[in-house]
Amino acid sequence: MTQAQTLATHDAVSILDNLIPLRGASHTEVAEYVVEVPMRHAECHAVLRDGRKVAMAEPWKFTGWSSYEPNRSLLFTINGSRLELEVAEQLDGQAPGRIHNIILEAVALRCASTLRKFIGVDGDLMLLPA
Repeated sequence: MTQAQTLATHDAVSILDNLIPLRGASHTEVAEYVVEVPMRHAECHAVLRDGRKVAMAEPWKFTGWSSYEPNRSLLFTINGSRLELEVAEQLDGQAPGRIHNIILEAVALRCASTLRKFIGVDGDLMLLPA
């Protein structure tokens, strides 16, 4: 890993540690993220390199996931914004938690004159009047 890649990884992990902290661990220690559905709702856990499984410090922030192996996306909601963690199996051992990409949605102010965005059934983005 180059110095630039190490710095970028450190910055990404710092963002995750601040926005979606783990109980008693850092995202730098994560080998993989797992989603379990024990009862009525799904839970996201982190499996550390030493084999321990830790929960999110604020589990209510986890709102969903998509699982298209070998890649996955984990979705979190933070103060009205959405954070998506893209995880790729081919990054096993190369990146903490196999994180491929972090996407953080900016909060937009809503007012009567703005347009609402709607993703249609076919995946096309449509703009609707407010």
